[in-house]
Amino acid sequence: MKSFLAFLKLIRLPNLLIIAFTQYMVRYCIIYPGLKGTELTLGSYCLSLPLEGLQLIMNNLDFFLLSLCTVMIAAAGYIINDYFDVKIDRINKPDDMVIDKGIRRRVAMGAHIVINSIAFIIGCWLSWKYDFFYPGTFIFGISIVLLWFYSTNFKRMFLIGNLTVAFLTGMVPLIVALFELKLQLHANGRCFVLAKADLKPIFMIVFVFSAFAFLVTLLREIIKDIEDYEGDSELGCTTLAVSFGINRSARLVALLSFVIMIILSLIQMKQFYHDDTHAADMSSFWYFTFALQLPFLLLIIRLLTATEKKHFTLAGGFTKLIMLSGICYLFLYRKLILDALQIIHDQMEQ
Repeated sequence: MKSFLAFLKLIRLPNLLIIAFTQYMVRYCIIYPGLKGTELTLGSYCLSLPLEGLQLIMNNLDFFLLSLCTVMIAAAGYIINDYFDVKIDRINKPDDMVIDKGIRRRVAMGAHIVINSIAFIIGCWLSWKYDFFYPGTFIFGISIVLLWFYSTNFKRMFLIGNLTVAFLTGMVPLIVALFELKLQLHANGRCFVLAKADLKPIFMIVFVFSAFAFLVTLLREIIKDIEDYEGDSELGCTTLAVSFGINRSARLVALLSFVIMIILSLIQMKQFYHDDTHAADMSSFWYFTFALQLPFLLLIIRLLTATEKKHFTLAGGFTKLIMLSGICYLFLYRKLILDALQIIHDQMEQ
């Protein structure tokens, strides 16, 4: 039982659950309501198109396998990261170590190989089944390779490791859209041009969500480097925190956070002045204000006033809160879209 709990700690079970949660949110809160809107459009302009093609095409079991594949690749990445980080972790977080305490090194390496192999086989099978073989296998394969090199080399290099993890995090929601929307284009081939035009906004929403995940993860990774400054510096790593110093790195993260706040403010201005659906947009406006902008403001304040390691740990906690708030916004997004579509549907029937 003790070894099992140690293994769950090694693979970061809470993080894996968030990855799966994110993919299901993208499927049911962005793509599903988006297809409902596309169905109305295509139904109006291309009456010969079979509208059942605009429902979700990937069945629930296969989508579960897609999410499982993603989660397993991430789990294997956590294992191999800790495997190669034993020396650094003895300095940075000796009390939180799992390998060499709860899990033996050869067991960890064996688990990494087995989990990655199963995940890659699942990914290849899904890619073949849905006629997405070469892009799909490349995405899953390159993710495994990047996580290996992140653990062995990239994370000790200036910004390369940070960008690698941020990129892979951004791919978590994007892989859902790549599979499902590709299937939609194939199923709606008789109106390919129209279908492509109407599916593009769905992809762009997912892309914006992925970009948000990329940026917040990048902030989080730099803050983690600041937290791990002591061990990274002693073992000769050239992370941003080691190269620039703790204070300059903290100010850089604060600046990037401020830039993201400005971008969110521009979106909020559009929400505030959108007269056609003012009530709906105002609910988004207030969500952005309290669930995203406020945590960003607290993050900036904490970074600019931090003097101890625990302060940066708290700052990292704010980035987790921001990420979770961004994911949970999709609940509200789904409701707003479906309510708007119901209004449009009612008007079309009149």
